[in-house]
Amino acid sequence: MVIPFDFVSKFDQGRYGRTVGEMIWKKLAREGGFVLPETMLDVRDTCQRNNLHPSPELTLSEMKKIVREDFDAQIGIFGSVERVAGQAFDVYDLRMMCVDFTASPDPKVLYQCNARTNSVSEIPDLYVGQMLDALYGRKPIAPPPVDPSAEKNWKQNPNLVAGDFQRGARGAPTGWAPGWEAGEVDQWEPLGKVVQWTAEDRDPTNRVIRFTLNQNLGDTTGVAYYSEFFPVQAGAKYRFQCRWRSDAPAVKVFVKCYDRIGRGKGEGGKGKAESGRGKADGGMGNGEGRQPTTASRAAETAYVPGFGDVREVYRSQQNLKGPKSIWNTHTQDFMPTHSEYTPRVGRVMLYAYVGAGVVEFDDVVLKQIVPASPGGEHQEPRHSQGTKVTVKEMKENERRSGEVKE
Repeated sequence: MVIPFDFVSKFDQGRYGRTVGEMIWKKLAREGGFVLPETMLDVRDTCQRNNLHPSPELTLSEMKKIVREDFDAQIGIFGSVERVAGQAFDVYDLRMMCVDFTASPDPKVLYQCNARTNSVSEIPDLYVGQMLDALYGRKPIAPPPVDPSAEKNWKQNPNLVAGDFQRGARGAPTGWAPGWEAGEVDQWEPLGKVVQWTAEDRDPTNRVIRFTLNQNLGDTTGVAYYSEFFPVQAGAKYRFQCRWRSDAPAVKVFVKCYDRIGRGKGEGGKGKAESGRGKADGGMGNGEGRQPTTASRAAETAYVPGFGDVREVYRSQQNLKGPKSIWNTHTQDFMPTHSEYTPRVGRVMLYAYVGAGVVEFDDVVLKQIVPASPGGEHQEPRHSQGTKVTVKEMKENERRSGEVKE
């Protein structure tokens, strides 16, 4: 029997610690192989009734008494997670232990970590994953082998965005928007205020994109800046890379991909949304209109000159992590796909939020490194990536079912 305890989280009176405990219980329940409490409520009730406070601050002898005597179990998972003061909201100090208390003469520590996370996702994806590997006696999954063809394409293929920011006109860099967008606020301003195309402080010959956020802007909407649109191939693999630095705010990049609204109108066909493109466009390519949608909105729409009206059908969210106030390099691969629609064009959104400070971007690169496989298995639209049944087949099955009922 394994007992996953709620983690200690003093910064929010235990709320986040309960979330971590619940998450571990669910992962154990899915994987199976151990006896678990029926729910985490049973664990909490027993702790409250017996005035128990499991914590990594207790000795293993004290934790053994709780696990073996109060729960009649063999293995305990416990720890603490505390937000780091003065850091972004997703930086935590994590302590985690998984201990077999039946081992003799001393309890056997199956897994132990004491780490500062760079993002919230590291807790379930990295540390809890490592703990489960140790508990189940599995070897960690090795990284995939290097694809020589992909690396060759990364060196040779053209960059789909103008990312060195060295050239421009009328106060804006070539290939990027002539204005900026502040989160959900439908606010459009020329460059030179919150977002600047400017020379790097220590190297006047190098130009960068600089965000300057005050506390209110950082803690509410944040700031986003878009590239112009570029063509993408559904099912191909792409690699994004950029240099960036931040003295405080958190930094993300979104690569958003779109399909045409009202497909079948032909290249450059004008659909219903064009007449209102002041709201749908965002000025990416012709400098007109506004773009009120942001990273938090579910499905963005836009107008692409010469292509038509489009809607967002895929996005790659990339969380940039690294030391503050120095240049970091972020690299990440992604593959634009959708079960029903076909990503055809994309654009890069640089984004910063949380707190006041300065963020800079430079050397943005986005290249196709692996083309889409010819004759793919799922070319017809489907309702889900997890099914081989196409939308057309589902509609035909529904029609036949209706005929049978009649």
